[in-house]
Amino acid sequence: MNEHFEQEFAASAEKRRNWGGMLLLVAGGIWVVLAYQLMMPFGDGDDDYPSSRKCSSVLFYEGDAPTWAEGETRDDCRAQRRWPEMLAWLGLSVPLSVGGAVLYTSGTTSLRMREYMAEHRIAAAKKDADAKKDADAKKDTAAKKD
Repeated sequence: MNEHFEQEFAASAEKRRNWGGMLLLVAGGIWVVLAYQLMMPFGDGDDDYPSSRKCSSVLFYEGDAPTWAEGETRDDCRAQRRWPEMLAWLGLSVPLSVGGAVLYTSGTTSLRMREYMAEHRIAAAKKDADAKKDADAKKDTAAKKD
């Protein structure tokens, strides 16, 4: 019964750790995509045409001159990036990363505690065996004297 409980405990801890790692990977992927959208220059998607619009990156924008054709402003470039959608993805990544960190930490700690307890039980069993061996040796010595 005890062995079965330990195996289920370890399987549950491993599952928690794996789920936590997956959630952290998803949150990290969201952060990478958002960082890319903030740091890289972009356009309107019509690169095949010479009249396609080009914008500098949102984060590293330099100067006040518009990056598109005459008459268009920096606000035109900002409008292309759909800020509410980017903020929604960032908001989604927060609970994913927190939940992932909690699950990963919980699973890892549980597995380590199980390993520690196994080491402790082995050491205690060895100590008991050594004590029994010493007691048997003393009995044998006492029996030989009589």
